[in-house]
Amino acid sequence: METKDNTRKTIGMKTSAPTCVRRNKKMLFALLLSASLALTLFSCEKDEDYYSLGDVWISMGFIDQANEGSFSIRLDNGDTLVPVSNAVPYFKTENNQRIMVNYTILDEVNQSTKKFYVKVNNLYEILYKDIIELTALNNDSIGNDPVHIVDIWKSGSILNVEFSFLGGGITHYINLAKPAENSVGQSEPIELELRHNARNDPFQYQLRSIVSFDLKSIEIIGRDSIQFKVISTDYGGNKHTFSSTYKY
Repeated sequence: METKDNTRKTIGMKTSAPTCVRRNKKMLFALLLSASLALTLFSCEKDEDYYSLGDVWISMGFIDQANEGSFSIRLDNGDTLVPVSNAVPYFKTENNQRIMVNYTILDEVNQSTKKFYVKVNNLYEILYKDIIELTALNNDSIGNDPVHIVDIWKSGSILNVEFSFLGGGITHYINLAKPAENSVGQSEPIELELRHNARNDPFQYQLRSIVSFDLKSIEIIGRDSIQFKVISTDYGGNKHTFSSTYKY
């Protein structure tokens, strides 16, 4: 089955309810070593009149670590979050760490429309990886076990993949592999394989997780865009293809 990359339209909603929904999509986020955690993915229009403590957003981004215990967050949409209250001080942050953040906007920073004071309600680390080159030496070690893509989308130079898999209690490996013959100026679209190594883990539970991949390694000098496709194989042995264009 082939899926093409469609631009996601956003719907703004002003509400006094406990949550402010811009994308009606439920997502189950599970760590590879633990049970799943239910989340709802939010991205709301900023309210120019007021910010309610009952409004919650969930976004993905990177940590900008100033010093131990002090950090800001660069969101994928270009906004910057400046925490003034943190409900999870025990969460260890590192510079350039990929995270998902649950937060409440308190106010703008100096009336900026792109920088906000926030209360951090929760933080989750997101696996962030480079695309690897598929060779005869690593073809077996990176695995070829089935995996189901729940959702896939781009955020600038980042490809995000929400996926589900069957497992028990050990860590699985997930990679995005680029065949060696595509490493230098090959024809488009560049073919990328989502590879899963279950490490012989028993199929006890259905789990979900999210991984982000850096697309910069498929850039071609002198170009400003490149077509690519991601191929995966599900538990029924069916091939799935996601086609998109990476503009840089």
